[in-house]
Amino acid sequence: DKHLIIFWASWCLPCRQEIPLLKKMNNKVNSEIEFISISMDDDKNAWKNALNKEQMSWKQFILDKNTPAYENFQIRLKLNSAIPYTVLVDNNLKILAQSTGLGTKEDLIKLLETK
Repeated sequence: DKHLIIFWASWCLPCRQEIPLLKKMNNKVNSEIEFISISMDDDKNAWKNALNKEQMSWKQFILDKNTPAYENFQIRLKLNSAIPYTVLVDNNLKILAQSTGLGTKEDLIKLLETK
């Protein structure tokens, strides 16, 4: 199985611009690739408001930068402060492909088709 993990935040304009494209692609690949969004928001209310507005149908999490989990993501998934950061992983969290910044539809399709 493959999992597309999207790191984003409610205040990140490119992240928000990417959501309609992510929704479209999620509908296309629904069972083949699991989408997971992880917010970098410090403000939980801002995150919840963004979730209400964007209506993303896949799993949504928020990551506290002051926890060991954050450091773990930085190490395992090569996460830094640049978002949107999208990473395609297998079940063992092995990185298959990654992309930083607002991607085009073509970029996302290429990422999703990585073997």
